[in-house]
Amino acid sequence: MQDKQVGFTVDHQAVKAVNDAIAVVPAEHFSKYGGGWLDEISTALVDAVFSIRAQYRSTDPDRGVFGRLQKFRRDESGARNDLRLLSSLGSDGIREIMGDSVTAKKLKADAVVEAADRFVSQGVVRAEDFLASDPAKMQRVYTRVSGLGWVTFEYFSMLLGRPGVKADTMITRFVNKALSHAGLPSVDRHVASDLVIASHDDLGLGESLSHFEHAI
Repeated sequence: MQDKQVGFTVDHQAVKAVNDAIAVVPAEHFSKYGGGWLDEISTALVDAVFSIRAQYRSTDPDRGVFGRLQKFRRDESGARNDLRLLSSLGSDGIREIMGDSVTAKKLKADAVVEAADRFVSQGVVRAEDFLASDPAKMQRVYTRVSGLGWVTFEYFSMLLGRPGVKADTMITRFVNKALSHAGLPSVDRHVASDLVIASHDDLGLGESLSHFEHAI
């Protein structure tokens, strides 16, 4: 997947349209972000990969990505913040907990193991290693795995505490609805992400960009 564009100059009319749409978001939503999986790099990686085109929560606590993540955290507590231990589980061990779903015709469990190995080869084993590393380099490491792109990398980073925007279908739809209401053309997810960041810079709502994105 193509890397996120850097340095795009957003249109002021488009930013105003997004600002206007955000004005109707209830104020309490800007404080509801749960904070992700701080200090749990393996949990964050499994979450980022298995949430691709998947049901995240379910009424059955043992189903959905979130429910299965809780099982992973219980059963493999030593691996929560150690990518070497995550890799040692192997694809079969991860599939046993998280299931057999795929991304780009590749088992997500295989993608998790490959990403973990790539990070470890760069000296990134724990969350603190990732946060101390160059974000652009970390994105290249992650997106070299077939089926993993910049959108879920942003999400992975956010889960570890780095503020960002996961420009998924919901965010892109929100932005394009705002633009349409203002009589402006739709944009792709790259520009949608930039518009959300610009809107956050304008409005300053929420404790962080991640809180702002979550409210949207």
